[in-house]
Amino acid sequence: MSALTATHSVDLQPLHTFGLPAHARELRLLVKQEDLAALARVKQEGQPFLLLGEGSNTVFIKPQVDATVWKVAFKGRQYLGCDGVCHHLRVWGGENWHQTVEWTVARGWGGLENLALIPGCVGASPVQNIGAYGVELKDCVSAVHAFDLETEAERTFTLDECEFAYRDSVFKHAGFGRYVITAVDFALPVNWQPVLGYGDVAQRVSQFGPITPLNILKAVCAIRTEKLPDPVVLGNSGSFFKNPIISAAQAQGLIQHFPNIVNYPAGAGLVKLAAGWLIDQCGLKGHVLGGVGVYNKQALILVNTGAGRGAELLQLIHHIQTEVQAKFGVLLEPEPNLVSI
Repeated sequence: MSALTATHSVDLQPLHTFGLPAHARELRLLVKQEDLAALARVKQEGQPFLLLGEGSNTVFIKPQVDATVWKVAFKGRQYLGCDGVCHHLRVWGGENWHQTVEWTVARGWGGLENLALIPGCVGASPVQNIGAYGVELKDCVSAVHAFDLETEAERTFTLDECEFAYRDSVFKHAGFGRYVITAVDFALPVNWQPVLGYGDVAQRVSQFGPITPLNILKAVCAIRTEKLPDPVVLGNSGSFFKNPIISAAQAQGLIQHFPNIVNYPAGAGLVKLAAGWLIDQCGLKGHVLGGVGVYNKQALILVNTGAGRGAELLQLIHHIQTEVQAKFGVLLEPEPNLVSI
């Protein structure tokens, strides 16, 4: 099916990993250039639309989405060669992220292994500048290819033009709703160096043997499987809140009151706090509100027990934000895109 073949009155519940009940007027797939041109016309006519990848970073709040959903489905992976410094790859936006990480590691190319088992597709990865265990997407990307819905032209964003920041990029701001990411170029170092300084990755990888990209991937998968629920079993969107970044002065004040507060350097004069720790310290791990709740094994994860509703999730988000701000003076910001059109 392409964009020219629509599925009407589509059930969105299985198309986003949090699994709240929702329907859209129609679903169209983006698989070739003509589909992008069709979407451009929709935007130029002012019709409401929503881009969707694998739904791991999208939560449909309203039961009826008043828009056409366009699902990114461009497929393909290509090895572009090696310049002696890096292996250069191009991966199309509709490819599964974790399968892409496995593909690189299986060929002996290190660099993406710390990002294993992050849900979603490749095309969505630059939007959030996904990251885990000391590595961010920006550390591995050389360029992002996108289709401009306003000019109907292809555009290649350099690393600097992507304006990557913590869980942020130009595609969430000036480029939001304008660009469809069609492919991502990666530069993976020939002289690979492992990143083992975050969490218990170093300890866990030793259980699998020597330090290699494959064994780090295995370690990360083991850690994530233990901490995170399978969305097929228990609906969720992974880490639901961003780890807040605050000034060093504010962090010092918090450390005086809470000596065990989990924190990491985040650049000059900045400190990153662990949102999950803050939520846990408020006694909210395992807290349930109707059909949604805070995961009882990891406070950073919100879950849908199977009967959750969008209104309940919004109430839970507000409750968590209120409790954390009252105790620590820090406002948590949701990481997923909460769709309420």
